[in-house]
Amino acid sequence: MLKVYVADTAALSNESVFWEYMDKVDETRQEKVWQCRNEEDRKRSLLAGYLIQVGMKNWMGEGGGPQADAAPLPLAYTYGENGKPFLRDYGEVCFSLSHSGKYVIGAFSGNEVGVDVQKHRGTRFDMADRFFTEEDNALLERLGTENADTNFYRIWAVKESYMKLTGEGMRQGLDATMVEPAGVGLHCGRVVRKNKSTENAYFVVSDELEDYSIAVCSYQKIADIYLKEIEIK
Repeated sequence: MLKVYVADTAALSNESVFWEYMDKVDETRQEKVWQCRNEEDRKRSLLAGYLIQVGMKNWMGEGGGPQADAAPLPLAYTYGENGKPFLRDYGEVCFSLSHSGKYVIGAFSGNEVGVDVQKHRGTRFDMADRFFTEEDNALLERLGTENADTNFYRIWAVKESYMKLTGEGMRQGLDATMVEPAGVGLHCGRVVRKNKSTENAYFVVSDELEDYSIAVCSYQKIADIYLKEIEIK
């Protein structure tokens, strides 16, 4: 089971709303929010913490657990070999977070998962030449120029979602993997680890948010991304 939530940071610019949502997250997240150096980072960190609360409460609520408007869960975290976070007391649930522009995304699954969102900021073929593999650049060329911007950010989001799946982050490098779409376009397919016969994964891409690309990556096949928008009032 995969659940993906998205929320907009805009409402947190209101000071009273910001403080209201600080009361909706656990103490560990509150400390993390105040470690951020600027307002935008604090808003993104707070919203990420709130999405963890929403995701976990909804996950547990299906089995009669707390509802989304209940008091915040006292979450504690543990970390994998590469620093990937897990919920210590909820080992059956894996999560991943990402932010870009005004949006924060949270993915929750019974299997290890990685999620990434990228705001479209114009075609960056210079970055593709520098960071993508020859196979990725050949794929961009085959897909043509009509949706070049979108396809660039789809590939970028897929690669970063894989980095979050493995927990290696940018240490792995964007050129350590190549994207192999299934069929026409970049809706779904595989991420193949170069120079290794294992650790390949599956991805699904969503363009549901205008001018953004979202990718979810897992070691198991993913049917589709069903995005639920969480309103910040």
